[in-house]
Amino acid sequence: MDQNQTLDLLKRRTTSQPFHFTFALIYITITGVVAYLNGFTVCRNYILAEGDNVFGLGALLALLLGLEWFERKQYDDTPPTGIALLLLVTRMIFFEGMVALDCTRTALFLYPVIPFSAYFAFGRRISALLSLFYVALTIWRTGYINSAWYTDPTLSSNMLSFTFVMLFTPIIARIIRRDEQSRRRTEQLLNDLKASNLQLRAYAEQAAELSAAEERNRLARDIHDSLGHHLTAVSIQLEKALAYQDRAPEVAIQAVRDAKQAATEALQNVRRSVSALRDTNGNFSLKTALSDLVNRLNNDQFTITFNITGDEAGYSRPVLMTLYRTAQEGLTNIEKHAQANAVVLTITLGEEEASLLLRDDGRGFDTTMLDATSTTQTLSFGLRGIRERLDIVRGHLALQSTPQRGTELAITIPKQLTMKNSEDLSYV
Repeated sequence: MDQNQTLDLLKRRTTSQPFHFTFALIYITITGVVAYLNGFTVCRNYILAEGDNVFGLGALLALLLGLEWFERKQYDDTPPTGIALLLLVTRMIFFEGMVALDCTRTALFLYPVIPFSAYFAFGRRISALLSLFYVALTIWRTGYINSAWYTDPTLSSNMLSFTFVMLFTPIIARIIRRDEQSRRRTEQLLNDLKASNLQLRAYAEQAAELSAAEERNRLARDIHDSLGHHLTAVSIQLEKALAYQDRAPEVAIQAVRDAKQAATEALQNVRRSVSALRDTNGNFSLKTALSDLVNRLNNDQFTITFNITGDEAGYSRPVLMTLYRTAQEGLTNIEKHAQANAVVLTITLGEEEASLLLRDDGRGFDTTMLDATSTTQTLSFGLRGIRERLDIVRGHLALQSTPQRGTELAITIPKQLTMKNSEDLSYV
């Protein structure tokens, strides 16, 4: 047993059972006092020869000390029922021996130890019965020795005190038991609180890690949806300028101007994103943002028909941003891959939910192949970003496409966000 284990054991024996420990010291002290007083008292007609009762009391005291040592060493708490009964009977025998050897009748005050210890091992009823038993036994024994004991004021006073102590011993034991149970519950609550604090700290650290991961994902989506869109526009306009620089210089120059405008807007978008990191409460108009987006993309490559109905009031910024980012990503993909001539973008802001419909007449694709490769490694990052945003606001995505017949993208988002939604709003 190392030092820490020894300290823990000592703490349990002195704090979890202070009253047991103190009471044992008290009755052992009484036993010592009985032996000491009998050393000055002449005792005749007892079991032992004159003067030998002191040695007998000393021997019984040594046995009691050994009994207490054994119980405290082997059992931190209440021993098993069989052992507790054996210890109780052993104490009763030792105390009877002390009462028989005592010439001063002081040993009678050891009797309360019996119902006291019985209370913790066998309960209140057994403790009360033992108290009554010893009161009756003491009265009988006193009457057997002196039938007129009640006429002796000193003896009557002693008997009254003894009876009072015996009858109140179970009550005292009950109070002590409640105190111990209350203290143990408090210790258990403190231990549970400590464990909860440790668990809460672990959860907080895990939440911080998840928040950091979610923030990285959000930034990745924003970079792809905003900066990536503008860089794509720059790339397309520069390719157009290269293609028309000899055949139609005016078209090439305009394409360069458009590329410059897209680069300027990309820079402004980066500045707005940095500002948004510091302030997420800025005003955002879905209609204005989509109108600007459609105006930038409308060119001789394809035309966009844009229509928005309903009122933005009552819709949270995350929902509106999800609608905008979905439209932005869809239009960017159409510009890069669809080879479409006509595009229709329809936004409906209803009383219960918002919907977006984006349809083009481009070359389309086989959606079964997309479903077969819908893993985080192979799925289009833009489509994955849309799905991540929709997951946060509890939206739904429907994608239909047929080769050479165009593509249709539809999403719906509930107007009222749930508590689960609210936990994730900062990541949209």
